[in-house]
Amino acid sequence: MADAPRSPHLITAKAKPGVNRELTKYAGEGGWYDADKVRFRFGQPEKIGGWQNINGVGDPTAVPGVARSLFTWVDLTGTTYLAVGTNSHLMVWDGGKYYDITPVDASVSASNFISTSAGSTTITVSVSAHGHSTGDYFYFTSITTTVGGNIYPVSAPLGGFPITVVDANSFTINTGVTAAATSATAGGVATGFFNLPSGFPSNAATFGWGAGVWSGAQGWGTPASSAFVAPLRYWSLDNWGEDLVACPRNGAIYYWDSSQGVAKRAYQVTASPTQNTQILVSPEDRHLITFGSPDALTSVVNPLYIRWCSQENINDWTASATNTAGDKVLSGASKIVAARRTRGQILIWTDENLYSMQQVGPPYTFGFQLIGTNCGTLGQNAVTEVAGRTFWMADERFMMYDGAAARPIRCDVLRYVFEALDRTQLDKIVCGSNTSYNEVIWFYPTTSGEVDSYVIYDYMQDVWSIGTMVRTAWIDQGIATYPIAAGYSASATKLYYHEYGNDADGAALASYIESNLFDLDAGQEFMYLDRIIPDFSDRNGEAMPGNIEITLHTLKYPNTPASQEITKGPFTVSAQTQKIDLRIRGRHAYYRIEGDGVNTSWRLGAMRFRVAPDGER
Repeated sequence: MADAPRSPHLITAKAKPGVNRELTKYAGEGGWYDADKVRFRFGQPEKIGGWQNINGVGDPTAVPGVARSLFTWVDLTGTTYLAVGTNSHLMVWDGGKYYDITPVDASVSASNFISTSAGSTTITVSVSAHGHSTGDYFYFTSITTTVGGNIYPVSAPLGGFPITVVDANSFTINTGVTAAATSATAGGVATGFFNLPSGFPSNAATFGWGAGVWSGAQGWGTPASSAFVAPLRYWSLDNWGEDLVACPRNGAIYYWDSSQGVAKRAYQVTASPTQNTQILVSPEDRHLITFGSPDALTSVVNPLYIRWCSQENINDWTASATNTAGDKVLSGASKIVAARRTRGQILIWTDENLYSMQQVGPPYTFGFQLIGTNCGTLGQNAVTEVAGRTFWMADERFMMYDGAAARPIRCDVLRYVFEALDRTQLDKIVCGSNTSYNEVIWFYPTTSGEVDSYVIYDYMQDVWSIGTMVRTAWIDQGIATYPIAAGYSASATKLYYHEYGNDADGAALASYIESNLFDLDAGQEFMYLDRIIPDFSDRNGEAMPGNIEITLHTLKYPNTPASQEITKGPFTVSAQTQKIDLRIRGRHAYYRIEGDGVNTSWRLGAMRFRVAPDGER
């Protein structure tokens, strides 16, 4: 006997947490295919928290350059500082204001070195053999006379005046003040200084003489036939007691004494190695450690060389029987890529392997152990540590070390991430933790050339989410109440508190999630769907503020072209919406939830659909 016709009935489109792009949309039934600004909590998708400028909504203050390093610490008076390292500056944020503590490169004192042009805000500064490049920064400290009808110096913007080089003996700056008259070099005695030269905001290819280590293989003076990548600048930042130690990659070590106040700049630790890939301070015994520095005997930079100062003495780097300074050369790789202080040890990643560095006491001070092979990290900032576990992005996989072994993490969006990754800009990858939500997040660059996408791993639920966002540095909450991240736009950086409200610094924060295909009933026959019963709340389980939209798509077969899908919606859903009535048919369906209103917060519950058989087709 044939089955009796079934009457309309409700089905629940249950979906397991996490986005999965490793399966087809039909094979991934019961899951999620795409998302942006959405996380999974207690198994259900919800919009992430918003962000706000750390100086208040819409604050226009921006730090010059692109920030790839953030560090917070507290001095002995209880003052909290936030250090910001960009490709052009080292800044410190204190009490709602940024201060430039970039080291001084060279001071200038000369007579009659300014010329102006009537009606122009640009002046020419003549400094013999200045040795700087376009994009470096200059400050005036004093000028004794009027030039071109104006009194200089005018107030410099945050970070100083960016220069444009004219030739070896002159450069121009835009003062923002229109000159009243044309004046040749004048102005009497004036003084000023250059900041430490700017670094690259992106990895850049260079050719010819000076590109990499000269080997003589092509003959003296012959341009190199292949490019050498000049790496972008990021800073290693750490605290030495209540003070800051800082090192731009491949640069010297600098020290900022917080007791001298924000008006003072960082200065070079002259007794320390002059070129370093990275620095950090050991977790228990306060040794300043450098990675990829010049060999103490030969002075030749070795990218696998590790060196440390004597305990508590940042100026003593020469090993002797009466101190604890020392060094070590790693093997089995070509360079050290990253180092991180973790619980009871320091982890060191080369481009191939993972090492542990631990204090062992005299006479060696530190001991080293190989703990993983073929698991190097892709970038210095592609690593983070959370509660004794360390996570990083390796080549074609994500890794974790829990103190026992380095192992790959199962990832449902692996191909999606690595096929889009811009491999010429791997140094831009930044990894951070968001411990309030048990998340590790990687921001990475795709075809835009800059960081524009992210992937989130929830290590408690073992699920993944994806999305888009421009963030070039991240630091978890700790000293700060909220996570802090750097957003980059128009050659400058702004800092934001994350998980702060529902909006994007006062503007609407758009979010969406899209399901995989699911069968309307068993997928055997066409179904008629005439009602959606939504189930939403805000992130705290209360009534949902603002509105969201639901769009429903049905298909005859899993491979039905998009042009032949049947689409209904978007339907607006508010906290008062009890049901949505519609008419649509198909065997399979998927839906999209999105919100782009101001102060919108949503969390999906168990949404249901009313269906009835509509025959086989």
